[in-house]
Amino acid sequence: MTFIFIDTVRSGTFRLGVLGDKIKVTESVGRSHEILPALAAVAPQDILEAADGICVVKGPGSYSAVRSGVLIGNLLARWHKKPLYGVDADEAQDLERLRDALAHGTIPAQSYLAPEYDSEPNITVKRQA
Repeated sequence: MTFIFIDTVRSGTFRLGVLGDKIKVTESVGRSHEILPALAAVAPQDILEAADGICVVKGPGSYSAVRSGVLIGNLLARWHKKPLYGVDADEAQDLERLRDALAHGTIPAQSYLAPEYDSEPNITVKRQA
């Protein structure tokens, strides 16, 4: 079984790749607008179409970082009619164990993932001094 993996919980970096017979996950430095091009490089259309599901690290993490990954995961799963799996950051540390749990069905599929933030979002405009 093969799963697309998306992890954006750490601000300024993200991990993307494929969990299958071989685990091919890369870590990149970048912001949210760089995630989709990087995902296309590690999981081109044919791999995405053949995947058995989408696995997203849903948090906890910073508002902007987590929101991006969860949004992309929700959209990809819905668009490609793939099962969607959400895991927390601790579960995503051991990718072999995660792959095995996904393949054995011990992580339930979800129709929608909600992001889990490590603190309240701070989205206000800073005041000028």
